[in-house]
Amino acid sequence: MKKILLILFAAACCLTGTYAQQPRRGVPATPHPIQYVQPDGDTLVYRLHGDERMHFQTTLDGYLIKQNKRGKFCYARYNRKGAIKTYCKQAHNKEQRSAREQRWVERKGVKKY
Repeated sequence: MKKILLILFAAACCLTGTYAQQPRRGVPATPHPIQYVQPDGDTLVYRLHGDERMHFQTTLDGYLIKQNKRGKFCYARYNRKGAIKTYCKQAHNKEQRSAREQRWVERKGVKKY
């Protein structure tokens, strides 16, 4: 009886060790669009991408955005070091974007996903 318990205990220890060494996968971001009211009252609908370790936001038509210190979502780009840098231009939904703003976004090379 003692041998059987010892074997079961050893097997449990081996399985636990194997399970603990499995790579952990992040929880993916919600696939549903998120609605956010900007500080000036405009509404922006955006999507989250990634998981809890690496994540970013885009407008529904795919432009990279990031929230600044004042709580406003602005257009963004990756800098040379790979960090996301915000522009000072507030992001808008595609249907609220003026032709001038659309040209600015395209000219500045805001990353589109």
